[in-house]
This record gives sequence, structure tokens and C-alpha cells, in this order.
Amino acid sequence: MHTYLGLIVVVHLVLIAEASGSPKPCEKDCFSGKCINGSCVCDHGWVGDRCQHCQGRFKLTEPSGSLTDGPINYKYKTKCTWLIEGYPNAVLRLRFNHFATECSWDHMYIYDGDSVFSPMVAVFSGLVVPDSVGNETVPEVVTTSGYALLHFFSDAAYNLTGFNIAYSINSCPNNCSGHGRCSTANSMSGRMYCECEDYWKGEACHVPYCRQDCGSPGHGYCDLTGEKLCVCNDSWQGPDCSLPIPSTEAFWVVPSVKPSPQSLGRASHQALVHSGLMWVVGGYSFNYSYYHMVINYNLETSTWEAVAGGSGPLPRYGHSLALHQEELSLLAVPGY
Repeated sequence: MHTYLGLIVVVHLVLIAEASGSPKPCEKDCFSGKCINGSCVCDHGWVGDRCQHCQGRFKLTEPSGSLTDGPINYKYKTKCTWLIEGYPNAVLRLRFNHFATECSWDHMYIYDGDSVFSPMVAVFSGLVVPDSVGNETVPEVVTTSGYALLHFFSDAAYNLTGFNIAYSINSCPNNCSGHGRCSTANSMSGRMYCECEDYWKGEACHVPYCRQDCGSPGHGYCDLTGEKLCVCNDSWQGPDCSLPIPSTEAFWVVPSVKPSPQSLGRASHQALVHSGLMWVVGGYSFNYSYYHMVINYNLETSTWEAVAGGSGPLPRYGHSLALHQEELSLLAVPGY
């Protein structure tokens, strides 16, 4: 009897020692959670054996930060929503450091506000990556309400590496592209803006101007008033006055387009140029508050004008447009 009691006491002491010892570690690190007794206990909005998949709602209130679906390929049938809260009328910038989803099936929706009833400013699907290391072509999405709502949805099939999106409130666009400094000087609204270095212009100091000093004095000179452009001599042309007249080479010219509510982005529309006007007919738009079926752009004055619809065709996209005997003709097949 004493022997049995001794064994029971020893076993009891061993169990107490094991229970009071070091906690059991997890086999792998927990991405968004804590390791408790060998298992990952996920933070709010995260699922998976390593808490590696987003699956919920998040609220971000810091002036800058980032959001991601997780460290590996996102989960099928994922639904994740992030609300970034700034303050009213602040400018909020979203920068896509990485984005890879199943094209046309898995989407990221972005709203300028705190709900899905706010204006939609962008939808992303597919691959959004820089052309090369250090290239500043990755798009930056801007909201002006002081808030941004992002909703990601994936279907039940193919999945990819997902996304990593950085955000900042009242910062400069694209960090001034490395060609300027961020400042609030002379800004009545208190918003940040870029002070560009010499020979760079644009909101983000991303547009070069007067390269090689326009070949001065033989080819032209740099006009520092107004648009800051090269003014070429009679025998030279091009943005930097480097091409002779005539030339077998072509070059691009970026016009100064005045923003207008009528010129909001649309897709699957049709356009043609006639008599100094570019006509844009139909198309699919994220926001229909300022949508007009027919608009035109005056190439001389750089202005947009909405054309009254009257008894014309209903809004559509995916259609055709042609110029017939100096008149516009809308071919509504196979439009939607």
C-alpha cells in the first residue's frame, strides 16, 4: 500500500513540474497572433494555422502604415476590409508596393470615404508591379475625404501572392519622386506639396523639363515662365530640341489638360477626333454622379464639354463609333 501511494505522489509531482515548466513552442512563427501551448491564437481578422490569412475587418488610425493579405498566397473565398481613418478633408495616399491577384476574378475595391456608399475611386485586379527596380510607375491612389475603405474579395479558384499597400495622410505624392522635397510652405490648406529640384516639375516632381538645357544656344532655350518648356529654334524640334527638321524620328508631347468633372475616368468607351474636337461616347464608369453619355474635348482650348443627351441613345459601353459623311454615327452592336 505504501508503495502505491509513493508512486502516485511521484507521478503527481512530475505532472505538476511539467505543467509549471516552459510553455510549449509553436512549430512555426505566428504571423498575426500569439503562440499559446504550441498553437497560434490569431489576432482579430486573421485565420490559418499560422494566422497567415486575412479574413475580417480592420480599422487603421495611425497617420501612416501598411496593409497586406498575409505573407503567402491569399486564401480562396477571402473577404477582407480595411477602414483607414484620418480626419475630414485630409489627403490620404495609397501606394501599391506589390499587387498580384487572379486577373478579372479577385479584386481590390477602393472608396473615397468610410463606406461602400462613398465614391469608388479604383478597382485593381491582376498584376501591378514596377517595370524595374526603383521605377516610380507603381500607381498611387488618392482620396480627399480623409478616409479610405478598401475591400478585397477572392473567388474559390486560383490565388496569387496578394498585396502590400502603404498609406500615409497628408504626405507628398510619390515622395516627390526623389527629385524634390516635401513642404507646407505657401500652402493655404496646410496640405503637403513638392518643391521640385531644377529641371523637374509636376505634382510629384516626376516630369523632366529642359533636358540638356534645350541644346542652348544652337538648338533652343529653356523658357522658365509658365509651363517650363524648351523653345526650339526654327531648325530643331522635340521636347529637348534635339531632333532636326525634318526628322525620321517621332516624339511624344504631353498636353496641359484642365481637369473637369466631365472628364472622370471611364472604360470600354469609344472616341474619335473631328474638326478640332475629340468626341467620347459611352463607356463604363465607377461613379455616375457626373456621368454624361457624350462629351467632347476641345484640342485648342484644352477644355471638356458635356453634350446634352436629349432623345439620344441610352448609356452603354462596348459599342462602336464611326464618322460617316462628316457626321458621328453610333453603332450600338454589340454594346451593353
